[in-house]
Amino acid sequence: MKKLITLIAIMIFSLSAFAQIAKVEGSEEVLKENLADNRVVFIMPSEMTSETIEKSAQYYTDYFTVDYDEKSQKAKILLISGDESDRRVIVRFLLSSGVRTISFAGSDYTIMEFYSSFLE
Repeated sequence: MKKLITLIAIMIFSLSAFAQIAKVEGSEEVLKENLADNRVVFIMPSEMTSETIEKSAQYYTDYFTVDYDEKSQKAKILLISGDESDRRVIVRFLLSSGVRTISFAGSDYTIMEFYSSFLE
């Protein structure tokens, strides 16, 4: 029984090590201002490459463009229309990039929690 519990604990820690966290800087007011200007800036995980970002972003060009600076790790998303559907597609972009968690204002959110709390 101890071996089974130990094995399960190791698996959980291993899986959590693969969960990548993106960050959004600033406060909720800054995020709202950016969204009003049809833009969102994510600081992507350090393991992220420009190839990964470009590959993921190519599927969403009808909704937004992504300008990624590999040195600062900032992915600047410029929404085409700023509609709710464009914002919803950001979720798919983040998931396809390997991001599972968003760190914002001192808290961590799942992508869906972040969307429903700040992007909707």
